[in-house]
Amino acid sequence: MQDQIILSLGSNLGDRILTFHKALALMEEHYIRLCSCSKVYETPAWGFESTPFYNACVVVETDLKAEELLELLLGIERKLGRQRTAETGYEARTLDLDLLFYKNEIHYTEHLKVPHPKLHQRNFVLAPLVDVAPDFVHPVLLQSVRDLFLNTKDKATFTALDFDLSLPPLFDTLSYLAIEGNIGAGKTTLAQQIAECYPVTLFCESFVENPFLEAFYKDPKTHALAVETYFLQDRIKKELQFWGKAPKKVVSDFSLYKSLIFAEENLSKEEFKKFKTVFDIETAGKKIPDVILFLKASSSQLQAQIKKRGRAFEKEISVEYLQKIATSYTNYFANKDTFLFLEYSVEGVDFKTDERAFKKILRAVFRTTFL
Repeated sequence: MQDQIILSLGSNLGDRILTFHKALALMEEHYIRLCSCSKVYETPAWGFESTPFYNACVVVETDLKAEELLELLLGIERKLGRQRTAETGYEARTLDLDLLFYKNEIHYTEHLKVPHPKLHQRNFVLAPLVDVAPDFVHPVLLQSVRDLFLNTKDKATFTALDFDLSLPPLFDTLSYLAIEGNIGAGKTTLAQQIAECYPVTLFCESFVENPFLEAFYKDPKTHALAVETYFLQDRIKKELQFWGKAPKKVVSDFSLYKSLIFAEENLSKEEFKKFKTVFDIETAGKKIPDVILFLKASSSQLQAQIKKRGRAFEKEISVEYLQKIATSYTNYFANKDTFLFLEYSVEGVDFKTDERAFKKILRAVFRTTFL
């Protein structure tokens, strides 16, 4: 319990909740792992007259030292519009990130004061702090956070709000997120999880419908053109049917570009040239994803996942083939600028059962929308 690192967030200017989400997403870009979030509380301005604040606390993990963490937090404040001044006193601000506790350590220097010297006097800190660390013992006052809250003399009001800081507002700006990756990367699983968390329409494809696939894995050269042509025609047909229903927000476990990537790897040069001509004609004017998220994993992890799902026709897939497909994906998307592209390593990551790992992926995608 005493090894926790706890931060507070405050804001009373601009879109306060959006600012909080951006701050958390930026933290994880810099090796800070988000463990838990408090509720968001609305509180009156403390020590000066201004609009109400939103306040929250989060528990994080990081290998950064306390001084390094403080500098990083100040940098995030600046990036999100906070301009600290040399003037004394309180003022309205877009974002306030404070280091409340750094494990059980005590630091009182000119630039770093931890534990935060006034946290026990402020309901706007204590109320969210109780949510995430009620039993944490203040290393100076030697009282638990819960006891500090019960005994504080601060009479300021606070109101809990219905916001979930652990779930970024992914589809406030996105309308179409496509998840790509090699065979066995977990595309469908992740797409399904996202669809359970947001009011979006799920668009998935089924590989087992391709009647040439089993034969292809046994004899790729003979059946490559048939398998790739079938996939393209099937995807185009399903795209027309799906988008004809005019869904507003969509997450899918594939993109049409997949046909071109696999075809280039599996077809002869002459076959691919003809295939690409058909592809360009058939995909002209089709919906383009706002973001393509590419799940990257080692061949050994992919093979383990392929074996786990137990599709008989996939047992012929070799490590060499998986490596070639991975290279083709990387080369293709490296030169695309018509959509945002994010490569994300899921090596050793079980986002299906690990909620923190799952939401970390969401915040990584969310970062692409504002950086």
